[in-house]
Amino acid sequence: MIFRIILSIAGFLLVAEGIGAASISNLNLGIVMPFVIGIPLIVVGVFYPLLSSWWSVSIVGKILKYAMMKTNNLMYVLVGAFMISSCSDNVEGVNGSNENQTGSTEYTASAGFDWATSRNVSVSVSSPKTTVVSIYSDKDCSEATLLVGDLLVSSTTTSLELNIPIHCETLYLKYNSVSGKKTMPIALNTNTRSEVVAAIVPEDCVQPTSEEDAGFRFYHNTGVAMFEDTWPNESGNDNDMNDVVFEYDLKVTECQKEDLLPAQGYKEGLLMTLDVRAKGGRYPTKLGVVLGGLDKKYIKETTVRIVLKGGQGTEQELATGTDMAEVREVNGQAQYCKVTIDTKGDSPVVILDGLSDLGDNTNFFQVTPGYVEEGRPMLRAEVKLTGVNRSDAGVTKAESDAQLAAYRELITDTKKQNFFIVTHDNKEIHMKGYKPTYSYTNYDTDSKGLMMDNVPYCNKNGFVWGIKVPVGIAHASEKVLFSTAYPKFKEWVESDGAKNKDWYLHPAAGKVIRYW
Repeated sequence: MIFRIILSIAGFLLVAEGIGAASISNLNLGIVMPFVIGIPLIVVGVFYPLLSSWWSVSIVGKILKYAMMKTNNLMYVLVGAFMISSCSDNVEGVNGSNENQTGSTEYTASAGFDWATSRNVSVSVSSPKTTVVSIYSDKDCSEATLLVGDLLVSSTTTSLELNIPIHCETLYLKYNSVSGKKTMPIALNTNTRSEVVAAIVPEDCVQPTSEEDAGFRFYHNTGVAMFEDTWPNESGNDNDMNDVVFEYDLKVTECQKEDLLPAQGYKEGLLMTLDVRAKGGRYPTKLGVVLGGLDKKYIKETTVRIVLKGGQGTEQELATGTDMAEVREVNGQAQYCKVTIDTKGDSPVVILDGLSDLGDNTNFFQVTPGYVEEGRPMLRAEVKLTGVNRSDAGVTKAESDAQLAAYRELITDTKKQNFFIVTHDNKEIHMKGYKPTYSYTNYDTDSKGLMMDNVPYCNKNGFVWGIKVPVGIAHASEKVLFSTAYPKFKEWVESDGAKNKDWYLHPAAGKVIRYW
């Protein structure tokens, strides 16, 4: 009887393990084997008296009995392996473990540290003649460092509020001259979080050649968001900040020429892309962003696309829709991805669901050296929002100005960008100080009293589970501490951001993944 009970319990535990694994992972041997072993154990445990008599008189029964004995031995081996794996997971800080861990071995952050990797600067631009300029945060003037483009300036000063990488010491103004494109540096004061600088475009600038060139300006912001999936527990020795890594890019367009405004309907627009770069955790299923301050009343039209983003600006469209797009297969391979725009709350929430289908639970996705597929196209969510027609009857000037500010501040005030991930048990993980979405109501329970008072997603040791950086940095290799991948990171944190402001520009050789 005891033997039957042991077999039955072992079988049920294995099947339960398989069901649990299947709910958060793709089909693999680790899911199949618990069923293959567990179901026969349950059958033998429940029906042992009948099977015992059959085994003693039938050749087939004797063969099956021998097979079951070998399976029983295999069960003990697997149970031992599971126990070792469980211990390993506790050391590495897998979600749901580390219940008793009270401190981070990596860094100590003060309660007031804001983790800001960007700062604001006010720029006043004027020109001896009407011309169009663009402003960059890097002397190479690459697309990734563009802050504002196609800005129409004249002798009347144009004032801008820009958000720039915190290490940035100089801005670069690019303009058209009679001899071609030129660049003019604008020096900054790096000892302050915000400042005002003035720039005058040189005399050799030229006027725009067409009305279209001067019609629209756009603000641009880009970077990389990185998350750990262990919240509310610290990640310990597995704090590699690569459980989910995605690139973000936001571009807000606005009409800047008075005589074009009526024809264009005073419409602002946002074009945002979220590119899934890597997943180094078992548990993340979704990523998303809350566009703070953008009231749904300012959104007239929405468009969603799912694409594969390749190199050299190439892309392959997979699906499109108004407020939702979905695919279940990519290039003949099973791949689920669903992108939605949720406008039920105070601010729109964009969610990409489909992380579970990326990689496996051993080498994960684009984080483990030797298992990184260089040049692999990235799954991209593209969202386009168009503002309402501010020239419609009944729209007041105050409402018109509020819409203009709401779109522009998505770029110039990066605190409006509330990035997050969602795990298999529906926990939302945000960056320090950001509130969960309206649909996640279990924050108080799930946080287990471990967070600072009135500071969401930051525990009492100052530990955080997500950061964003306004440059295209490489992410850490699997099981490489983030402070090892970026040696200047720890001192930046422990100095409250006063030292090593450019820490993200100095990765350790061989400790990061750069495959794109």
